[in-house]
Amino acid sequence: MHTRGASPSRDDSTARQASPEPADSSGAVTPTESIVSQDLPVVNVNLGDVAEDTHDGSFAEGIGVQLAELDLSDIRSDRLGTPSTARDLYNATPRASLSPEPHRRDRGRRAQSVLRERDNDQTEDDLVNGVRKLSLGNFAIPYDVGSEDLPPEPFFQKDFQRCLNSGRGIANAVHTTLAQCSLSTHTGSELSHLRDSANALRSFASPATRLVGIVGDSAAGKSSLINSLLNIPDLAHKGDYGSAVTSFVTEYRCRSAQHTMPFTIEAEYCNKDEIDDQLQELLVSYRELYQPGLGKELEDNEQQYREIERKSEIAFSTLQSIFPDCPKVTSEKLQGNGDGAFKRILDRLRRLAKKIQWPSGAADGKWTATAASSAECHEKVAYFMQNGLWPLTNIVRIYLSAQVLKSGIVLADLPGYRDINLARVKKTEQYLLRCHEVFILANINRVVSDQSVAKFVKDQMKASGKRTSVTIVCTHADNIDLALAEKKYESIGSSEEGKKAWEERIHEFDNGSPASSQRAELKYKYLYIAARNAAVKRVLKKRYAVPDIGMAINVFCVGNRDYEGADFRSQEARNMAVHGSCVPELRRFCHSVVARAQHRASMHFLEVEIPSLIESLEVWLSVAQQKCPTAIDPQIVLDLESGLKHILAEYAEALETAVLDHVLNTMCKRAPPRQCHLYSMTIALHDRGFNEHAQEASREWTGWAWGSYKAFCRNNGDHCTAAIGARSWNAELLGKMNTLMSINWSALQSQILKLRNGLQKSVIKDCKRATRKFKAFEAPDSFLASFRLKERELRYLIRNTCSAISDEIRIIETNARGDHISSFILDLMNPTYRECAMQNGPGTMARMHRIMKTRLDKRDIFGLIQTRIEDESQNRVDDYVDGMLDAIADICESIRRQVAAFTDPQVEAQMNTPEEVEKVRKQTDEARAQMLELQLGLERLKRARTAADVVNE
Repeated sequence: MHTRGASPSRDDSTARQASPEPADSSGAVTPTESIVSQDLPVVNVNLGDVAEDTHDGSFAEGIGVQLAELDLSDIRSDRLGTPSTARDLYNATPRASLSPEPHRRDRGRRAQSVLRERDNDQTEDDLVNGVRKLSLGNFAIPYDVGSEDLPPEPFFQKDFQRCLNSGRGIANAVHTTLAQCSLSTHTGSELSHLRDSANALRSFASPATRLVGIVGDSAAGKSSLINSLLNIPDLAHKGDYGSAVTSFVTEYRCRSAQHTMPFTIEAEYCNKDEIDDQLQELLVSYRELYQPGLGKELEDNEQQYREIERKSEIAFSTLQSIFPDCPKVTSEKLQGNGDGAFKRILDRLRRLAKKIQWPSGAADGKWTATAASSAECHEKVAYFMQNGLWPLTNIVRIYLSAQVLKSGIVLADLPGYRDINLARVKKTEQYLLRCHEVFILANINRVVSDQSVAKFVKDQMKASGKRTSVTIVCTHADNIDLALAEKKYESIGSSEEGKKAWEERIHEFDNGSPASSQRAELKYKYLYIAARNAAVKRVLKKRYAVPDIGMAINVFCVGNRDYEGADFRSQEARNMAVHGSCVPELRRFCHSVVARAQHRASMHFLEVEIPSLIESLEVWLSVAQQKCPTAIDPQIVLDLESGLKHILAEYAEALETAVLDHVLNTMCKRAPPRQCHLYSMTIALHDRGFNEHAQEASREWTGWAWGSYKAFCRNNGDHCTAAIGARSWNAELLGKMNTLMSINWSALQSQILKLRNGLQKSVIKDCKRATRKFKAFEAPDSFLASFRLKERELRYLIRNTCSAISDEIRIIETNARGDHISSFILDLMNPTYRECAMQNGPGTMARMHRIMKTRLDKRDIFGLIQTRIEDESQNRVDDYVDGMLDAIADICESIRRQVAAFTDPQVEAQMNTPEEVEKVRKQTDEARAQMLELQLGLERLKRARTAADVVNE
């Protein structure tokens, strides 16, 4: 008799079954291939006619003529084109291939090793194509990540991916031709610059990336999830809380052309100040346990005592890891008492830190290594972690090939918020503020009641608003008690599908083969897993919905064990477990995170950068063939560059004034402009009552029991007790400031947007003025078309940079108004909290109150916050404006070279042969025709999407 919930078992031999790999289809096309699918109307373009028609005219004008003649009336929304699979995806961050063609195995090829060696057996192409071999006795059942569907976003449409590959193909063909011309080898010649431009474009790597931060407590399954998403077993290190693997950020990035090995590892060390912070935090955490009277103080709070004890043990272990076998780093030496003992011990650790030996190959605070396989990469990272330097490491970056990374996603394994080291928690918080997506991991059996998840979701949404999306990933979703599930989800068992699955399960157990029995068991199991997952998702989405900002939280339930499973007896069972694990679904979601940004960057590549290369070739041909009607005054370019620099200077000054007017000056009544940094003279006298409010808030705390007061000091002012509840002293200190200034920060963001629009209008105005001057000198159409594309480059630059500046201001706002670990207020109050927490013995309460009162009586907290806002905003704006100035200088230099060639055409004309000029002419004509077809294809896709949007509405 069979009982529901009890899995049938049998002693059987492993069935052997192999499945062929799907053939590789990269989706790449040559420039002469059609770049649109047959589902869309195709315009037959005669390449020779197009080249001749647009030879002397603007490329954009040629496109306009073709679009005017293009009949798009039969475009239907259901013929937009199908999404690509992962294998079709153009690699947004291209790899340096070790082999020219994808490697394909024969059907039934035997595996080279058993499961524990499976990773070593993966070839370079296996990693790139996403083929993961799983042990099946002596055979392998592969799972091909490359066959997974991508999101239905414009960037992932097959036709758009063909356009991308076609654009790169155009640049590659141009580069090949120019490299064969002798003049392109002359440094400084215009043709050499064009060759370099074509070389960069043919390996187009979109700058659009999106950070996905992954956080979770110990045993939440972060490493397993990362390994599954990357589809590379055992790459990410697993370990217990407090060990090296949780101590710094580990990024997984797509390999680029500069990375010639399958894996490249980069580790960045802490600088001198960061090392000092780390040592101080570790010493504080260690010594807290040995404060006189601590045991008596916490005799009624064993949980808090155990937490302090745990932190102390981890801190001591970490210090010993940094200074192994050092006689000056012992329990006795670190526990020294007496006046000034803490400072003496810290100074001793600082001196020891100066003698740390960094590993061979380390330079300028960075250590780099390479690996030929994931196993070797794992070993090298493990060696690095074991050498005692991991506590002094900021970040480790691993560059590799993985399908999930191809679209520009960066996966970041982050230290937990429960880290004992305050310095590391601060770095984690600041990293998260720059993440575009945050995955919060929790065991599915505890996620609904997990208070750490609730707190993190609340804090993250409050800090980042709409900028960062939050996703809860419920792990261990493949672990289910079927007996309990059958009782909880009775409707599944009574449904037709449930009854059929149960009957099939029993039948196959009694009569079927091991493989068919396993399939039936999995099918039955995943019915209940799906029901449980759906129920958990409903609860979490309802609990964490944030309707006031229009944000709905994402929830995924994944099972890494089934995804990595090694005991499947058939390809069908393997695929069932993979898709049941929901890892492919989460990987698809990762691709969608970066889709819009990649589409914008790719459209700029196709609509501006490639046409700009072609028009620049036309300009060069005009010079080389001496068809220039007249010289162009170079002063026009000088005036343009000077004007653009002046506009940027005005923009930077206007930004500084906006921060001053909307934020800095509103923090005090009559602080003179540009003198807010003199807070001791102005802000202390003219603040809007913020300091008085903070002093009043602190007076309430003095009425608490001394144990509660000290507990809050020990926990940086943010704590919860049974008698008082959850309170944040830091938020209370900021209460009045945040209430009065919320609208000011919003007004600042609106002003930043206005300044961006004004900057763009000014740039367009200056470019139009320069265009009129060029036309006065009868500049060729090709030069004018090239210049118009340069203007579009400038507008694209401004939009991206101003958007980044806006994001930086939001981060500064978060730190100024927030009460989190890395907030400005905690930086200012932490020394006071720490000094209070170190008090013990008779008179402890009076001393803690006096220390707190002395700090707040200085009335400088908001002046210091004001100074931080001013300094950080100024530094961020300066950095980005300097970047824009460099980019403008490069663009103007390319225009200047073209103008110089017109002024003295003999230089370029005499340094080439007629045969080479003709070769460039022919390639330019072909590139122009191919580019025209590409642009027509893009226009079809745009109009088809518009039609689809109309239908959907």
